Amino acid sequence: MEVKGKILAKKGDNKAFKLDDGNWYNLNDPAIPYLEKMNKGDEIVVTFEKKGVSRYVSKLTSASAVETPKTTEPEPAKGSTGFACEVCGKELKDGRFKKCFVCNKKNPSPKTEKKSSYDNPEKTAQIQRGNALNAAGFVASNQQFADPEEAIQYTLEVAERFLEWLRIE
Repeated sequence: MEVKGKILAKKGDNKAFKLDDGNWYNLNDPAIPYLEKMNKGDEIVVTFEKKGVSRYVSKLTSASAVETPKTTEPEPAKGSTGFACEVCGKELKDGRFKKCFVCNKKNPSPKTEKKSSYDNPEKTAQIQRGNALNAAGFVASNQQFADPEEAIQYTLEVAERFLEWLRIE
């Protein structure tokens, strides 16, 4: 798309500007040097692509120029890949990704909430029973019993008391 207007504001790093139509325009790297030469209030012609709500400028020329330059995009630097971040215009290594690492981290995709195992009342009851039985076993290990049945009965009674105490807390 192409639009003509006056520059109302420029971002300090010359990567974006606002036209008198009220919209902000982001510049791809090849167009940045052209904006650096222009000032606030200059009449310009902008060629851009709209991606979502953002506008990415690929060509920028002065409206007062009698003759438009043959090409407004400078040749890519030697070793340049030709791929740029769609948000900030930073050069990318290849075309696999549309955003650079920094821009991608600014707006991470929404993550699902992690639920804790403690949110489940059944799980909490199991943990309490296990803790009570472990504590009762420790107490019973320091006792002398005549037979295994007596040790089991003692351990279960102590565990039941521990469990009652845990549930009160």
